[in-house]
Amino acid sequence: MFWVILAIIGACANAAYYIINKKLLQTIDAYVLAGGTFLSTAFFLIILSLIWGIPSLGALFIPAVLATSFLNILATTLTFRALKSSDISLAIPMISFTPLFLVGTAALILHEIPSAAGIAGIVIIVAGSYILNTAEEHEHITDPFRAMVKNPGVLSMLVVAFLYAVAINFDKMVVQNSDTVFGSGIVCFVLGSAFTVLSIVFRHPECPVVPAGHPIETTGQEMKISPGRWLYVLVPCLCVGSILTIESVTINTAYTQQIVPYVIAIKRMSILLIVLYGTFVFREKEIVRRLSGAGLMVFGAVLILLFP
Repeated sequence: MFWVILAIIGACANAAYYIINKKLLQTIDAYVLAGGTFLSTAFFLIILSLIWGIPSLGALFIPAVLATSFLNILATTLTFRALKSSDISLAIPMISFTPLFLVGTAALILHEIPSAAGIAGIVIIVAGSYILNTAEEHEHITDPFRAMVKNPGVLSMLVVAFLYAVAINFDKMVVQNSDTVFGSGIVCFVLGSAFTVLSIVFRHPECPVVPAGHPIETTGQEMKISPGRWLYVLVPCLCVGSILTIESVTINTAYTQQIVPYVIAIKRMSILLIVLYGTFVFREKEIVRRLSGAGLMVFGAVLILLFP
């Protein structure tokens, strides 16, 4: 059951990743933040790999890296947009749909099939997301689902949940064709490089790295970044990168000990921490309903834990 401990640690790191990014996106450009974060994570993971030894690579390593990198670029872009425009306690819980989607994608790609109790736990997680989207003004059973579609942030995260359900299978293939560290380091390097290029392509004088009026402002028309502004961006990226490194190592190791849908279902317990933080720190509304929905999601994860 060591995989459970690893998945819980990964869940805590995952919650910290979303919470810190929600705050940082108020002052740092999304592409710059993503590029810096993934490059920092790649740096930490490759250093670890050099210490532990570079693994031999399997035949499917490069295809798996390219596939998961492409899907994660799309997923990260949508996630950051959702974090900027929606309540974190409403948007992020939508990734609880990932285990449901994984039932199909993991069976198709990795030939991993959950037990009946595992599927029941996944369904309960989805039911929790339904409660999370209910409101007093809803009159019909389909209203919560309509609310999901009408909220851009929530809809984006539903798409992200599906993208992750596909990408996670390739993440495991990366691990199977390298090890728990090196492969993810290469993936993060590809992601960081891609977002760095995007930050340059889509960066304009009217859209600086930090917003106008911030204590560390843009200087000059050439958009040159002063040492102070570099430090302002670098330190948060290193911080988030270290958190992402912990998540990557723990979750990848758990992949080697248990099937993907179960690992991700436990990892999604991070939703409860995110909802608590969103309601108490960001002062987001309807705490009872959101905690009830998030709590049901956690119960589904526990069911998977007790009856794998």
